[in-house]
Amino acid sequence: MLRVNSLIGKGSLGNTGIIDLGYRSLSTTAAPKAFRKRPTSKSNKFIHDYSVLPYMLQYRIATDEELQLGPKSHSNIAKYLFQEGGVESLDWSTNSAMFERYPLTDSRKLKKRTRRPKNVKMLTSDFIEDSLYNPKYGYFSREVVIFQPDEPFNYKNLKGRDDFLDQWLKAYNKYDKERVAKFPQSKIKTEKENAVDNLVSKSTNITGKKDVQIEKPSLQLWHTPTELFQPYYGEALAKYILINYKLNQYPYNDLIIYEIGAGNGTLMLNILDFLERNEPEVYKRTKYRIVEISSKLFNKQSSRLIRHMDKVEVINKSFLDWDTLVDEPCFVVALEVFDNLAHDAVRYDINTNKPYQGYVVVDEHNDFREFYSPDLEPWTAHFLKSRELSDIPISSIPEHPVNQLSVVMKLKNSLNPLRNDLTGAEYVPTRLLKLFEILRNYFPNHQLLASDFSTLNEANRGYNAPVVQTMLHDNMVNVDSYMCDQGYFDILFPTDFAVINGLYKQVVGKISNTCTHEDFLKVWGDIEATTTKSGENPMLELYSNASFIYS
Repeated sequence: MLRVNSLIGKGSLGNTGIIDLGYRSLSTTAAPKAFRKRPTSKSNKFIHDYSVLPYMLQYRIATDEELQLGPKSHSNIAKYLFQEGGVESLDWSTNSAMFERYPLTDSRKLKKRTRRPKNVKMLTSDFIEDSLYNPKYGYFSREVVIFQPDEPFNYKNLKGRDDFLDQWLKAYNKYDKERVAKFPQSKIKTEKENAVDNLVSKSTNITGKKDVQIEKPSLQLWHTPTELFQPYYGEALAKYILINYKLNQYPYNDLIIYEIGAGNGTLMLNILDFLERNEPEVYKRTKYRIVEISSKLFNKQSSRLIRHMDKVEVINKSFLDWDTLVDEPCFVVALEVFDNLAHDAVRYDINTNKPYQGYVVVDEHNDFREFYSPDLEPWTAHFLKSRELSDIPISSIPEHPVNQLSVVMKLKNSLNPLRNDLTGAEYVPTRLLKLFEILRNYFPNHQLLASDFSTLNEANRGYNAPVVQTMLHDNMVNVDSYMCDQGYFDILFPTDFAVINGLYKQVVGKISNTCTHEDFLKVWGDIEATTTKSGENPMLELYSNASFIYS
């Protein structure tokens, strides 16, 4: 999904890092709560120290062998000074004791909570999933708004791409005004504005204004290609599904489509409208099933079923909780689902390449620490093993942390002992691996059609690292760590389509292929209908950082 900030409504586009449009935007190194604690001299009131950011310290848990060998000799004076100064991350035995002190929880248990947890530890993936999907305070239960223009753009009447963007801005302005009109004008400064102000105002790079009255909701407004290029984008997918259905299933089986996370339900309407208009016999045999985790979007989708009431079923649950066998042939569609699937963090020992599993500790002050354990969680171990067995092992990924020059990694650790002899982080798509396992186990006769972002600008540090962002005073703010107050920030990941293509083949056992967004639409889209007077085609050109995988 394309997240565009409210500057659009003021006549300028910001580059949120989500789509390659060539614009600039506000970006900041905002400081989520850090770890060094200091009380005031006059009272016992706790004060957060914002001089240390969460990603600066890697609290490493020693192996049994390392604990038996005792602490390593100091490699340089900096490490000695840090350790003598009481930085826990350099004392592996202290780290282990601290890590064991906190009980382990996960996102499934946290679903029952109404408040953000304290005094717990969890996998990185559980922290991210809780931040995004917790029913009470998660991002998608609070902040989800998808831009929906009143009517399709008439491309043949547009001068070119710039004219398209102007029309887009006008449609956005109208939509934004309608949202503002519905917002209670008596409401000022929400919990979110206070939380983000407190976070950003302590950053060295941006100053948040205090006590500013907010007269409209500060929500991120997403633009998806389905909405932006309707109905032509949905019809392109309908053509792909129709041709493959006729080649492989017709007339022996019904056309069954499962869509994971259907947004406003626009793709469903575009596909069914296309089939009803062009293939009435196939339409009669079509069953469209939406699997939607967001209750807000579930209600919106259900309200748009009037024209195709007997064709559509909306199932309000996470696809990752699916446990029912679907034996008949079907298509599984997932548009911009992969980017918001939780990932796990892994770092590697710079000497042995041994992987370490990332955890987040939330202490009693709601400060976050990142710990790395030598004991891998089963899904992380499964991903690393499956990737090595696929046709894209680590050795074929030049930008992977373990493939950096050894002398460079050792120099970095020597200059910055807080790295604890660990590489930069890799974020591994363990939830996507689970999705592939569900497809293999419960949808044995499926064909997959999925699209997402292959690259993202302004991402955090690390391989396959996420973009973490939110709206603040009508500006898009990017922060440098996923360890932020849960529910206030969107956390989205790029998808390495070469890697997941190999992973899909290895795990699911089906042949699959990938292509760019543009190449897919050149084959299946209505190019003539979406071409402007200048010959430019916005549907082909705007999502240059997106790709498809299909089986």
